[in-house]
Amino acid sequence: MTSWVRRKLDELEGVKKARLLSTVAIIAVLVATLWPLSPFPKNRVTWLPGTNGLKFERPGLVVGTRPMTPQQSGSSQSRTIELMLRPAGIKSLGTILAFYSSSHPRQSLQVRQWRDGLLVTHDARVESDRTRTIKFDVDHVFHRGELVFLTVSSGPHGTSVYVDGQLAQSVPTFNISSSDLYGEVILGISPEGNEPWKGEVKGFAIYASETTPEVASQHYHGWTHVDNDGSADLDDAMARYTFSDPAGTVIKNEVASGPDLTIPAIFSVPHKAFLESPMREFRPSRSYAYDLATNIAGFVPLGMVVFSYLAWTRTRWKAMLVATLFCGALSFSIEVMQYCVPSRGSGITDIITNTLGAGLGAMLVQSRVVRDRLSRARIVPSVG
Repeated sequence: MTSWVRRKLDELEGVKKARLLSTVAIIAVLVATLWPLSPFPKNRVTWLPGTNGLKFERPGLVVGTRPMTPQQSGSSQSRTIELMLRPAGIKSLGTILAFYSSSHPRQSLQVRQWRDGLLVTHDARVESDRTRTIKFDVDHVFHRGELVFLTVSSGPHGTSVYVDGQLAQSVPTFNISSSDLYGEVILGISPEGNEPWKGEVKGFAIYASETTPEVASQHYHGWTHVDNDGSADLDDAMARYTFSDPAGTVIKNEVASGPDLTIPAIFSVPHKAFLESPMREFRPSRSYAYDLATNIAGFVPLGMVVFSYLAWTRTRWKAMLVATLFCGALSFSIEVMQYCVPSRGSGITDIITNTLGAGLGAMLVQSRVVRDRLSRARIVPSVG
């Protein structure tokens, strides 16, 4: 009788330990994957005091009031984007400008800052492109605290980038078509991912024509020497924003046929995917492989402690199955909740890798070395 009572007391102590460890592990996973739990953060975009322009903090965005529509004037193969801005730093990255169309969401033209360099891309998921048909970059464009005037101009013979009115680089293999600039205009963040940019925007224009070195230089002097409110060159202009009316939430477009811009009160990722498919999440890169490994490893401890708790009242194989399914269901719930958190992503790949990690954790407890140590600590029942 004494031996039986002792076994029951040991079993009760083991169940309590395993339950406590499981509870702590679940809370730790929830905090790590959902923090900061702020589904409706304030949009941190403000007017610059005493001058034209907007200040983008993190997180912050500005969006078009309606989609950009096709412009008939000019060649369909010629487009120019002008941006006058001042980045907050040169060691960060973020999306300055993006265009989003639901008809081709993965081919979203984006202008991004990558440390002190400029990155122009058709697909932000592509990390390496030796052909320079999908993306290209220009080094040493940005300098700390300095205003820079960027011109990205594309025509039949490729794309040229001008910095402060001077040609910085030409890329014959990269083209910006008319369809790339149609759809929703977004400033400060990418359409589907949380990569907010931090800095100041003092001018933004789009033209349905390719610029020349002479025109690029003229526009640079026009934007920088007249404080954005001088005579505007609206020939072939699809949109031009001088940010010269620092009040309210609407930025007026000088081109009447084009969309205005608006500053939302609440920050959100404009076109965030809900439970994005593994095919769309896949990227042939080291960072993607690292993310997979991290997601697997992150759920191994959880699978171990949940299995340990269940092993007191179930057979080994049933405890392993229930622990894996429970952790998979928890991962699914987390991904659903992460859709409501702007700073987090929502994808099926995480559910798969988390479930795999939990299963590996449950299997790891079956090894003699691990099980013997956990058994001596009275976290899992002893064998036999």
